[in-house]
Amino acid sequence: MVKRLFRELTGCLSGITQDARFEADVIFQTVFGRDWRLRELSGKLAKPSVAELERLRELSKRRLLGEPLQYIVGEWEFYGLRLKVSKGVLIPRQDTERLVDVSLELIKDISSPRVLDLCSGTGCVALAIKSRRADADMTALELIPEAYEVLSENCRRYGGVTPLCADALAEKTAEGFSGLDLITANPPYLDADDMKNLQREVKFEPKTALFGGDDGLDFYRAFAKIWRGALREGGYIALEIGLGQKEAVGLIFKKAGWREVRFEDDLTGKPRVATAQK
Repeated sequence: MVKRLFRELTGCLSGITQDARFEADVIFQTVFGRDWRLRELSGKLAKPSVAELERLRELSKRRLLGEPLQYIVGEWEFYGLRLKVSKGVLIPRQDTERLVDVSLELIKDISSPRVLDLCSGTGCVALAIKSRRADADMTALELIPEAYEVLSENCRRYGGVTPLCADALAEKTAEGFSGLDLITANPPYLDADDMKNLQREVKFEPKTALFGGDDGLDFYRAFAKIWRGALREGGYIALEIGLGQKEAVGLIFKKAGWREVRFEDDLTGKPRVATAQK
């Protein structure tokens, strides 16, 4: 019976995703446990309970209506960490792992680096950096209450990162920091046209974490002006950027007096991370 249900769900999901079998397996793990295949083969899962079947129907329906798989299962893996994810927070994506790689490279020769992650969401960037640099003094800042609740829970789960509820683009917030070695952020950078053409799943995510103003550059303009004072001389920034934003973001930071403005590509060869120094 369970095997038949799995085939049926995979078939239904094939109409909305290229990863139908993978997604069906994740939903089955959520309902029946990660060892559901072994239990099914051994006959221990021959007859699911009424509660299990009801939950399977509920989760399957939510996915077929377009809700992201990450929200449905309630957690997702990022940089080897299993993080809580829920509505109201941006879903961690593999592309953002490049931001972590670049950040770790920038601080590799700094002892006990002081690092601040802005627009932290789940805390994925901050927690990933901390997982590789246990000596880092790491703070993660998030403004939206729903996202801050998720951030706080993930920080409690792994430890070592201090969550802070504050506005990343308020001058008063920036004035509260000094002597930082690195500031990171995966900010909202979609423009007005992007927001009109969002994929169905992305429409479930919070607009505050996606929309960066009419041209997608509002965060970078404000950040470039107000956060220099929070860094030590020679301190770094590492910010994720959107497709086609390299030239505009570079110009913003050069005009604001930042030096060594550079860009790092992702695995597809597209500029993904902007870096600069005070």
